[in-house]
Amino acid sequence: MNKKEKNRRLKYGALATVITVLGVLLVLAANLVMDKLSEKYGWSVDLTADERYAVSQTTIDFLGGLEQDVTIQVMKDEESLATGSYYVVQAYQVMMNYPRYSDHVKLEFVDLVNNPTFASKYPDLDLGAWDILIQSGDRKEVVAFSQMYDYSDDGSWITASRVEEKMTNAIQSVISEEKARITVLTGYGETSPEDLINLLEANQFEVTSQSLLTEEIDPDAESAILFAPQNDLESTSLKKLDAWLENDGAQGKNLFVFLDPNSAALPNLEAFLNEWGIGMEEGFAFEANSSLYYEKPYYPVAQYANTEYADSISGNGLTILALCRPVTTIFESKDNYTTDVLLQFTATSGVLPPDADTVSQENITGDVKGMVMSSHSWYGSDVSTSRVVLSGSAMAFTGGLMTSGTFANADYILGLFRKLGSQSGSVTIVPKDLTYTTHSMTSAQANVAVWALMIILPVLVLVIGIVVWLRRKHR
Repeated sequence: MNKKEKNRRLKYGALATVITVLGVLLVLAANLVMDKLSEKYGWSVDLTADERYAVSQTTIDFLGGLEQDVTIQVMKDEESLATGSYYVVQAYQVMMNYPRYSDHVKLEFVDLVNNPTFASKYPDLDLGAWDILIQSGDRKEVVAFSQMYDYSDDGSWITASRVEEKMTNAIQSVISEEKARITVLTGYGETSPEDLINLLEANQFEVTSQSLLTEEIDPDAESAILFAPQNDLESTSLKKLDAWLENDGAQGKNLFVFLDPNSAALPNLEAFLNEWGIGMEEGFAFEANSSLYYEKPYYPVAQYANTEYADSISGNGLTILALCRPVTTIFESKDNYTTDVLLQFTATSGVLPPDADTVSQENITGDVKGMVMSSHSWYGSDVSTSRVVLSGSAMAFTGGLMTSGTFANADYILGLFRKLGSQSGSVTIVPKDLTYTTHSMTSAQANVAVWALMIILPVLVLVIGIVVWLRRKHR
């Protein structure tokens, strides 16, 4: 090989090396620039199937229409949230969305260790580490970090994230003048509807509790809940319900009754409901078609007979009326009472008698109803209306059927409370189920991935380039 040929190869080899090095440097520079831009502007993409790091379109629309300034202050340094456990990072990523979708929202992180006097600015609040303070003007609300999640029955693991629900509804709370009040009625062996209460409180209802036996029903409550009574109501309690629903002629009240099919006979309550044109039947509702029930025939999928009260449900959301006692309408309209079927089952549905063990063809009757409503109206200069809603299933609004994102039970019942009450314009947010199998990385695994993409891969490309250059040089 002559000197001219050697010089030519050396020239091209050097050029290839320079191009390789420049390419590696360009990749490193692009990574660094994108990292800084992502950090500054919050660029990120949620690739999880259920978008657990994102916020729903409902929240995005709500933030887009926000006109008041809102400050969110997390009582912890940002690094602790950004690099914490999977659940902490999930909360952090969800919270980061709020200032992205509204210029009226400011998100701050306050390390109480380095700012010990911060809490003294709010003597009326008991602020601690990890608490979240949301405020607009003089209105404030504190959300404990532990309230951001639902837990298993034994409290050993997290089942659902309520971060978006808590954050969005806390913002609604601080920009709203007051909350609608709901009272839970007790005294007759009722089950406490904890999951329903949690849902209502998280969505800006004030929930109280009082005994029908010893107290008058709160006149300021717009709705009352009688949840799975085990014993029949006394006449004095029924008179209290009548008086409260009448409200001195002003009406405007809503009574929600949820039944337990295993309770004792309730003839007094049944007679009260019959006056409103609705009633209860014996047995359990079921679906014979396996595609229309969840795991068991006694967990039938409800059909939305009146879609006006199901408009808060997105997609193909399914409401499961588990262990549902059949309910019915006695008349359609009579003496200013009007009845309406809200939830029903299909032509393959039926009723299993209380003493039967298995479903048979003869039990299939079709047209079984799961939730009905009666409205009583006075027609004067203004129309005033009180309503009684009767659900054959109390179980449908407890446990996993309420907290799982798989079902629309929480969406439906929350939408119903709002539609019938004073919060018809409020947004509805439900928990995100975190029990699905996920492919998550630990901090160590994430570090390995970062090093592999930003250091190891570019160096590998550089080494390959040098090897190629050396081989060509000595060819």
